[in-house]
Parts: sequence; C-alpha cells; structure tokens
Amino acid sequence: MIVHRIWLVLLLPLWVACCLARDPRPDGSCPMEKETVILVHGMGRTTASMLILKKRFHDAGYKTASFPYSQSSRSLNEISAGFIDFVRKNVKTVRYHLIGHSLGNVIIREAFKKGYPPGLGRIVMLAPPNRPALLAQKLKGNLLFGWITGDSGQKLSEADFYRDLPVPEVEFGVIAGDKGQRLTFDEPNDGLVAVQTTRLEGMSDFVIVHHTHTFIMNCKDTFEHSLNFLRHGSFH
Repeated sequence: MIVHRIWLVLLLPLWVACCLARDPRPDGSCPMEKETVILVHGMGRTTASMLILKKRFHDAGYKTASFPYSQSSRSLNEISAGFIDFVRKNVKTVRYHLIGHSLGNVIIREAFKKGYPPGLGRIVMLAPPNRPALLAQKLKGNLLFGWITGDSGQKLSEADFYRDLPVPEVEFGVIAGDKGQRLTFDEPNDGLVAVQTTRLEGMSDFVIVHHTHTFIMNCKDTFEHSLNFLRHGSFH
C-alpha cells in the first residue's frame, strides 16, 4: 500500500506535465496525443480561404497545417507529389486527417497514387467534384479558363481522368452544399457543383448543408459535421 502511494506521488507530476505540454480539451481532459488536420483549398483560392476552419480545428485541440499550391503554374501530378512532401514535413503526430475543398479533394485523391505516409486517419470532402464537372465541361477549350485553371481544371471535365482517380483507402465523408443557382443547373447544386456529382462510392457518410460552394468551409455547421466525422466516423 505504501509502495503504491509512493508511485502515485512520483507519477502525478509527470501526468500534470503531460497535460501542460499538450493543450487540454475543452472538457478539461488531457488528450494522450494531438492529431493533425491538414487543409487543402480549392481552385483559384489560397490558404487564406481555409483560415476560419483552420482556427476552429486548432481551438478544438488539433495541430493544423494548410497546403499552398497554384493550379495555374503546376500540373496536377506535380501538385499531388508536392502535397505528399508537405504531409511528410508537416505531420509530427502519429495520426493525421485531411480536409479538402473543391479541387483540393481531387488533389487528395490523386495523391493516393504516390502513397501517403503512415498515420492517415479520415478524410472530409467539402463540395468535391467527384465526377466530371458540368462547368469545366462547358468551358473546356476556352483559352482564359485554361490559363486560369491549368492542367487541373482541364482534367475536371474528363471522364477518363475520373475513371483512373483513386478512391480514398481510408474512411471518408462528403459534405455537399445546395444553396445554388438555376442559371446553369436544373438540379440541386451549390452554385458550381451539382449535389449528385459530389457523391462517391465507398463514402462512409454524406450530408447536405444549405451553403454555397464558395463559402461552405467557413460555416459553423460545416466545421461541426467535420469534427464529428474526424472523431467518430460520422457527421452526426
């Protein structure tokens, strides 16, 4: 009994130090280890577009990192290879997760061809073009569209490209927006992507939120659904 108490006295400072070294969770508990959330922005955007979502995950106790890229100056193959290097350099935890917006999800899927480092947990896809995008099909061949979107934008219109695009080998969920427009769509959409084309066989969960494609990542319910999925594998 005395020996047991001695061990408690010796180990208590170590446990307290552990909690102080790692941010405590909102409920006051001490996480055994932080996890990393890597965010990948969409076409024509920058890492700034994911700042609100990044902060929310940081406040929830995750380490965070945002992958910067420019689709107009590098091919999709080069971008996805760069993404794998980014993961290797920025993940210092045993487990990590990925959250992509729009084209960011295509990059995440393409990167499976290169092979992710060990520790990949779950993936949340925000407004992903998981099938040939209607807008990209209509603008294919347009010089201005080609100059702005580069190799990646052109591929979004190609059925052959999607046939060879890997499906994530880990649990993944899809969040689609339906606050769209009827000028170019005759079905539910988020303004740029049709809800139906966000679906992907093998997804663990699917949810629709009433937001536009451009700002879906900034909405609080998008974060809450994403957080639930990373923790439990379900949006609810």
